[in-house]
Amino acid sequence: MNSLSQDAKVILLLCGYLGSGEEFKPLGLREYNQVARWLRTKELRPADLLSPDYLPALADDLKISAPRLEALMKRGVKLGFAVEKWNQSGIWVLCRSDSDYPSRYRKHLKEQAPPVLFVVGSRSLLPGGGLAIVGSRNVDQEGETFARETAARCARSGMPVISGGARGVDLAAMKGALAAGGVVIGVLADQLLRKSVDSTFRDSLADGRLLLISPYNPESRFTVGNAMGRNKLIYALADYGLVVCAAHGKGGTWAGAVEELKRDSGRPVFVRVSENAPPGNRKLQNQGAIPFPEISAGNLTAELLQQAAQSQRSEAWEEELPLFRRDSAARRKQEPVLVGETAADFSGKATADDPEEVTGSASIYESVLPVIINTLDQPMSAADLAGRLDVAKGQLDTWLKRAAGEGRIRKLTRPVRYVQ
Repeated sequence: MNSLSQDAKVILLLCGYLGSGEEFKPLGLREYNQVARWLRTKELRPADLLSPDYLPALADDLKISAPRLEALMKRGVKLGFAVEKWNQSGIWVLCRSDSDYPSRYRKHLKEQAPPVLFVVGSRSLLPGGGLAIVGSRNVDQEGETFARETAARCARSGMPVISGGARGVDLAAMKGALAAGGVVIGVLADQLLRKSVDSTFRDSLADGRLLLISPYNPESRFTVGNAMGRNKLIYALADYGLVVCAAHGKGGTWAGAVEELKRDSGRPVFVRVSENAPPGNRKLQNQGAIPFPEISAGNLTAELLQQAAQSQRSEAWEEELPLFRRDSAARRKQEPVLVGETAADFSGKATADDPEEVTGSASIYESVLPVIINTLDQPMSAADLAGRLDVAKGQLDTWLKRAAGEGRIRKLTRPVRYVQ
């Protein structure tokens, strides 16, 4: 049984679709983020909105219709019936203010992390990690076999598989991993309620090897918009992505991969580049995707993927080496990239972007940020860090301000220092 916190109840009332015939549309992600920022500035939590005293000020400050907010907040009875129905099918609810909300979403997506998640399966799988395997619904036989066998190799090496639950590549990968005894996370764009009791997944859910997640109402039908929106959630839960087949310039697989490739500190995205792979795969390689390593025998390991991703980055690292002492940069080049924890939505710590404009070269910033993060394994002042990295303090201040504003490092005060 899912016991909703008061914060979670309010977030669901504001953002959740609770059935047909509703007079007002629930808040979208952008609107909810405005509410979240407003609450932080007032040192309030979502549960405080259960008091009608705050709604008029919220509506006035954010220019959101007061009748709309009031109507959404009065849906308590409807929410109770909906939660009971979800619970009967094993579905529970996570909100962005909950402590066990996936930290990968907070770190990777920041304010793009969905306010509400509907979940069925074992909570132990929420931390995520592993390989995201995605691709078109209309996949050829070679691509389907590749997806299934790659997922099975992940399973045999203990690496989780993350996919989208759609027909084609997604289902092939999920079934391949589960058949080999592996762990799978499915990020669904529709019909979580129906799929949670489907015979395809029932046994794996029961034995704790499958977790199904959706940011959409458990009874929602498929829409292109929902499918496009969930792509970033698949990558965010993984350590690496793999595109099995993509159509050039169109479709959710292409859009999701390109979005991730353009994201600052995005996940490494691999692509199948066999002789019979679709032309879109080669085009993705031109966009920065990494050819998936050939595996003649044995299992697919995280170490193998890390080595392939690292070799792809080596040229960029060499170009930036003059910024640092060569000995220290070369040494850190081989260290794993660690990303600092992003504060929870209502922890009282700022997570919004720095309002001041940040200048400097984006390409250099993206290249040096992993070095900065790795070095900040303990609190350090900007001056000390500049000396450690042998870089001008003025330039470093710009990078630190941007990284702190994006939530990739934390800024401490009294005295001012920075840490992962």
